[in-house]
Amino acid sequence: GDGQFKDPYGLFIKGDVMYVADSWNHRIQKLTTGGQFMQKFGHHGSGKGQFNRPISVIVDQRDRILVSDHKNRRVVILNEAGTSLLTINGNVTGLHTFQYPTGLALDPQGNIHVAAWGSNIIKVFTPE
Repeated sequence: GDGQFKDPYGLFIKGDVMYVADSWNHRIQKLTTGGQFMQKFGHHGSGKGQFNRPISVIVDQRDRILVSDHKNRRVVILNEAGTSLLTINGNVTGLHTFQYPTGLALDPQGNIHVAAWGSNIIKVFTPE
């Protein structure tokens, strides 16, 4: 149910709001830092608005929500309402190839750093 978790992984706090990567429920939950449920994003799948084992969640300076969608091998960027804005797909060949993203971090310039378990690399992306 809402506010309940099944294998929560990533946790990010911004102000008095907490974002949780609720991995086995295949969603992101947004709660107050006191634990009161506010909102949820996603469900199981590989399409737009869907996740398959989200592992990490962070929020950037523009309040976009970034999710490492582990089993779908991608990073998904959502707006505050949970609508998908952009997908960084790790399955493509070339510069952006990565497998099974786990960790996410932002540097002071707003670049996204992605730790990828399956390919043992760190990738850096500049979102717009």
